Amino acid sequence: MEKCPEEAAVLSELAGRSPRGSLEGKGASDGTKRHRHIPDRPEGSARGVAARAGFPLVIPRIVTSLLFFAVLLFGLFSSWPGARYVILVMVGAATWVGTHEYYNLARRLKVRPSPWPGHSIALAFLVDAYFFGFGHFVHLFIACFWLLLFTQVFFKKIDRAVVNMACSIFGSVYVGLPMAILLFLFKHAEDWGFAPPQAPAYAGGNLVIFLITTSWATDIGGYCFGRPLGRHKLAPALSPNKSIEGLAGGVALAVLAGLLLRLFWPGLDAMIGWGEAIALPVLFSVLGTVGDLAESAFKRDAGVKDSGRTYTGHGGMLDIIDSILLCAPVFYLYLEMTRG
Repeated sequence: MEKCPEEAAVLSELAGRSPRGSLEGKGASDGTKRHRHIPDRPEGSARGVAARAGFPLVIPRIVTSLLFFAVLLFGLFSSWPGARYVILVMVGAATWVGTHEYYNLARRLKVRPSPWPGHSIALAFLVDAYFFGFGHFVHLFIACFWLLLFTQVFFKKIDRAVVNMACSIFGSVYVGLPMAILLFLFKHAEDWGFAPPQAPAYAGGNLVIFLITTSWATDIGGYCFGRPLGRHKLAPALSPNKSIEGLAGGVALAVLAGLLLRLFWPGLDAMIGWGEAIALPVLFSVLGTVGDLAESAFKRDAGVKDSGRTYTGHGGMLDIIDSILLCAPVFYLYLEMTRG
């Protein structure tokens, strides 16, 4: 039976379509591939709005941040004797993972660091700070130098020895030393006169809370203000999403956090003055931003977006602690100069 022209056109079109679920059709008579058009998701759909708003990323960040602060507060202020070792384990784990991520970035650039000596030296800084108050720092630094030299000479290839050694030393110091200082702030606050009756017995916990909260408030303020208001790029070559408006919002939120902590956090009013509650968060905001940009430079050089994966919604461990790595040493120096 002869088909009408309309029916023949429909059958011809059906013959050229690809099967459902595939992207390419195999029925084209001229041997070319036909691509099925996938319509864009409607702008007003719930999933489209959620994706543009960043909700799938924000939710895990909020959940993991709440869990982290719950464990942190327990370790800093619990009366249980073993609670203080919770902080040691947390900082130790962050140091190990952060150093590992840095060495992985180096490997992407064909550098061959010495990871086990580097990890060991970084953790040794933590042990010295926590148990001995940096009493063996010079000895550890000498051991760091000789251990890495020994490893390079006897267990590494001679190719790129200078770069390998420099990367190994920098990785252990870049992550290990600031995290050790964080432990020193927690465990040895009495060295700066923060002891009863002038300060609460948990003075070290107060110092850590003030440092971490004001430092991370910069990141939160930068995200909340920079995302809708950011117009002027801060450092487009390193981090295209960072803006001057975001930095201003981060500084404002950090100062607000410092003032609220000084006003409401138990015992902090006896340790931090009103001027310090304003000036230190501003300093931490600037330094934290520099630390963030420095880590972005490492990632861009290695050609990656995140330093690693921690399954927290925050990227890698270095993405989480990058601001602390600069703020903790400066906080230590400030306390040494003003209260040492």
